[in-house]
Amino acid sequence: MRVGQLFAVPMVEFQLEKREPLLSDLRALFLEAEKQGDKYQNETRRDTQHGELFESRFDLFRWSEPPAQALAKFCHTALASALKELSDYSAEEFARLRFDYHAWFHVTRKGGYQGTHNHANASWSGIFCVDPGDPVAERPESGAVRFHDPRSGSNYYMDAGNSRLKLGYRHGGYQIQHEAGRLLIFPSYVLHEVFPYMGERPRIVVAFNCWISQSA
Repeated sequence: MRVGQLFAVPMVEFQLEKREPLLSDLRALFLEAEKQGDKYQNETRRDTQHGELFESRFDLFRWSEPPAQALAKFCHTALASALKELSDYSAEEFARLRFDYHAWFHVTRKGGYQGTHNHANASWSGIFCVDPGDPVAERPESGAVRFHDPRSGSNYYMDAGNSRLKLGYRHGGYQIQHEAGRLLIFPSYVLHEVFPYMGERPRIVVAFNCWISQSA
């Protein structure tokens, strides 16, 4: 028997080694930028964003501050290594790829959340957790990210024959709690949402989109 993954959705995870002091530096950098309001805030408030949620402009990976540059390098290296693993480019072809990014940060405070959305017009997206905020015992879903199955209707009928499939073949949504220093990379078309965050300490994440072209 040979089992293939016909419509598999890759979800690639990386963990930042030696997280400190980079995470502390990023946290301080982003909270200071939040205080400066319009200087760094994205001028477009999206209709999926609710409550106390600060979104920066999309130029984060072009900031000159060393913590921002270190994070940009980590995210790019991770995405490039994932693409090498998942694609069939030769070494020569891969060397001609050019990666362009939009990157931004979110500071979410108590009650903030983001409705279902995807990152249209890009091939790959990522979410890096700087600070997951406080766990809330009575609200374990606080701040969690839920990814939605792109196969519409795949979970309309569930019984013992398909309700216990392994990850990679399962149906329906997949919920993840962020961890400090963890990067998740996924195809940009995947719909996802962020549940209301109910902790006291700010929840801070970085997101990015990537467009990839090949030079002659």
